[in-house]
Amino acid sequence: MDPLSLAADFGGSLSLVPFLIYSHLKAEKRQDAQAEKAEQSRAQHETQIEKLSQQWEAQIDQMLERADKKETELRDRFDATVSKLDTERHAIQSGIQEDVKALTVKVEDVVRFIARPVGR
Repeated sequence: MDPLSLAADFGGSLSLVPFLIYSHLKAEKRQDAQAEKAEQSRAQHETQIEKLSQQWEAQIDQMLERADKKETELRDRFDATVSKLDTERHAIQSGIQEDVKALTVKVEDVVRFIARPVGR
């Protein structure tokens, strides 16, 4: 097989080679452009997602701070109420103790009065 007979047999096909090379290069450029556009879009979405994530974290932190503040206020109110009730309870106990002592003295006086000898 000499080159001339080869060129004669495949001459029509050989004229297609430059077109295929040109077509391949154009498709490659188009794919590169699409890949670059996709990469830019992905980077932009990633930035947006990161920004949203930071905003959500900030909102969650604010919500937690408000919840902690409300919890502290509630605890303080509870502690004040318990302290007030303890003070009132101690005052009532002291009053009852004094009343019991006074009654004990009166009962002892009555017992002494009853137990004393009749003639005296």
